[in-house]
Amino acid sequence: MRGTLSNPETFSYGVEVYEAYKKAALSSDIVQEQKKVQEADLVIFQFPLYWFSVPAILKGWMDRVLCQGFAFDLPGFYDDGFLKHGALHFCGFKVLAPQISFAPEFASEEERRGMVASWAERLKTIWKEEPIDCRPPWYFGQ
Repeated sequence: MRGTLSNPETFSYGVEVYEAYKKAALSSDIVQEQKKVQEADLVIFQFPLYWFSVPAILKGWMDRVLCQGFAFDLPGFYDDGFLKHGALHFCGFKVLAPQISFAPEFASEEERRGMVASWAERLKTIWKEEPIDCRPPWYFGQ
């Protein structure tokens, strides 16, 4: 963020980022990353799973780049808002099934080649895949 804070008395990262986005005052590296996302036909998040989540560096990228105003807004947030469908759905992403290669560091060379070949084969037809439903099962009971 560049410039002055919208509320210097009480800092709220989410509020300040949203205000900076509206005033075109995000730092240039964030704006460059947002342009990449806007221009992309497909975004692949490829990462090792740490503690059942994305690595901290990817989480930081998501928090900084997929900010309010750019990737989402908050109308209807408390009644039937976007967060009920998951963070990526909330930002407008259509999520495909994951490609999982379990413990490649312990796999044999042949097994690793198989993992890479499987991924390469999937990428040939990834445009034809249907997105998965990101809503949790309990959502349907409401």
